[in-house]
Amino acid sequence: MLPRLWTLLHLFTAFSFVGSLLVAEWAGRTARASRDWGQRAMLFQMAVRAGRTAGFLPLVLTGIFGNVASVTLGYHMAVDRWLVWANALWLVAVLVMAFANLPAAYRLAAMAGAASGAGSGGAEPAGWAGTLRRWRATNVVLSVLYIALLAVMVYGSRP
Repeated sequence: MLPRLWTLLHLFTAFSFVGSLLVAEWAGRTARASRDWGQRAMLFQMAVRAGRTAGFLPLVLTGIFGNVASVTLGYHMAVDRWLVWANALWLVAVLVMAFANLPAAYRLAAMAGAASGAGSGGAEPAGWAGTLRRWRATNVVLSVLYIALLAVMVYGSRP
């Protein structure tokens, strides 16, 4: 019974992480389509909240619950090399989220908020385009890492 609980928690947090990627991506797409900096600020604040609350914390917990579940199911890193790959991919995802994705999202929300204020004239803030490109690139990297993690876990584990 206990291995199933850990597996359930692992899957629940993994779905939350992937959901946060989708929310952030669609909020970003909608923000890019808008010319209203106030709306852009709100949408990027939503992307920040999704990334921080439904993304980063569940991503960390996904790895923890996944490792606990693998131990209770009898997997060992010394024997099951796919676990090493899964942990390496997970660690890269955590680092990308913490040091690239979330900081870029925070900057975009702040830039859009400042551009929506009085006296800004609605002009694009300095550094906006580059920060937006970096944020979008990290979303792609996180999505690729998720797909790679899924493939490793489905095809790497013993039947």
